[in-house]
Amino acid sequence: RFQDGNAGACAVVCHVDGNNLTTAWAGDCRAILGKSTFLTPLTGAMKTDELTEDHQIATNPKEKERLIREHPGEMDVIYRSRVKGRLEPTRAFGDGKYKSNKFFNLFPRLVQRYRETGWTAPYVTAEPETSERTLNKSHKFLVLACDGLFEDLTSAQVVDGVQEFLNASPDAKQGHNAATWLTKKALTAAAASSGLGGEAPGLLDYFVRLPQGRNRRRLHDDITVQVVFFDHEGTYPPQDPSLEAIKEPEILWRYRRAMAASAKRGGGSEAISISIPQSKL
Repeated sequence: RFQDGNAGACAVVCHVDGNNLTTAWAGDCRAILGKSTFLTPLTGAMKTDELTEDHQIATNPKEKERLIREHPGEMDVIYRSRVKGRLEPTRAFGDGKYKSNKFFNLFPRLVQRYRETGWTAPYVTAEPETSERTLNKSHKFLVLACDGLFEDLTSAQVVDGVQEFLNASPDAKQGHNAATWLTKKALTAAAASSGLGGEAPGLLDYFVRLPQGRNRRRLHDDITVQVVFFDHEGTYPPQDPSLEAIKEPEILWRYRRAMAASAKRGGGSEAISISIPQSKL
């Protein structure tokens, strides 16, 4: 049970009540609003409104100050812009060894490693931060995603990517929804930065077939993304998922087919790192 508590996860959740949007997050997941301006009809560009602020030492001075304040004199509480030189997010669920020494003591090598400098948990907390917004007709969509989406894309590029999807031709959208469109953009950007070539044929299949492990993580992190469109004009038909099965995007069933073929060859199964379908609100 203690071993299970040492796994960690970040989270973000948004709650809409009428025109009020409340966001809570712990870690480096993000929630982003795409907002139209008076120039949007002319330029197509939208404004990016970040509802969250990453809980990371390198980008969030408040979190850095909190750790230093709570652990005075502990010289390695921040090292390499990580908690004790190891963990990047400063808020998370789980990650028990950063919250209690009873979890930390399960790892003899870590106990030996920090014997001189000390380990004075808790360092990390699951307490969320919150933000509030009042929605209006200029707010067109909301993106919620984990940090894997933002390794090679900025928040503004994510908003541009949703707008790009909305303006794409039916042929270009074939097999995609807004979430899988963003996932492909992130993987393409990761491939370009790694030197594999951003638009190489079969690149996406290559990425999703990579086995879990260090080689995969060197190229890209896991990606989970959800896109919510606001139906201000009441143009969407009523949604009842119980009436029919939700059609899976082509990018996902291609992956599942590839994994099934790999399993038949003795290759085993892998955890999917592609997005969940978009929602309509």
